Amino acid sequence: MILNSVSVDCVIFGFDKSGLKVLLVQTDKEILKQVLPEQASSDQIRQIYEKHPVFTSDVDWSLFGGHVPEQQDLDEFAKDLLFQATGLNDVFLQQINAFGSLERVPYIRVITIGYYALINPDYYDLKQSKLAKSLQWFNLNEIPTLCFDHDKIIQQALLKLRQQVMYHPIGFHLLPDKFTLTEIQSLYEVILNKKMDTRNFRKKLAKMELLIDSGQKQQNVAHRAAKLYQFDIQVYEKLKDEGLNFRIE
Repeated sequence: MILNSVSVDCVIFGFDKSGLKVLLVQTDKEILKQVLPEQASSDQIRQIYEKHPVFTSDVDWSLFGGHVPEQQDLDEFAKDLLFQATGLNDVFLQQINAFGSLERVPYIRVITIGYYALINPDYYDLKQSKLAKSLQWFNLNEIPTLCFDHDKIIQQALLKLRQQVMYHPIGFHLLPDKFTLTEIQSLYEVILNKKMDTRNFRKKLAKMELLIDSGQKQQNVAHRAAKLYQFDIQVYEKLKDEGLNFRIE
């Protein structure tokens, strides 16, 4: 059985050369109809889904989410949703906030717990959930109309990411295993929506002693090949726990 009034929604962020993206899903209506009796009673289905946009409108893009099973912890369920979307288990996942506006779901009271996750879409093959008709990455300035208040959840997730990236090295979860200094700077500029002075940025980064020179350079690039770096996992774990100050003014 599931909890009618409690759900989880996951904002899955990705980063590539075109910028910061969010992963959205279109639900397969017919498959959803088939699996609903396995998850809920007929009364629950009627209350939760008979007026759901999946069945009643063309607004069918949404975050990955669902009503929480009675026997499952919130964090555990969020990890399950993330696995359904990406096929990945070891992914950065952070709770954002609770969203409990009376109007967020107009026909039934539902409080949702928002999470955000960070992955690099170029280095992972997404696992298609059996409920998904389509999975697609969208640039943050090109997000389609979403159901309920999912646009607000995305904005809160972005705000949380911007706050945390200044004091914890979580942004590295959006990078490949080996990366250039330019890629790191581009990542922070995209997340924080501000241009940074390259000299100051690299000076600040060097002071953290977070990076290791991989001894390799970029391959098959038109410009001069840049060095590739990796982050020192021991220093990373230390900074993640103790915090850092990455303000570049």
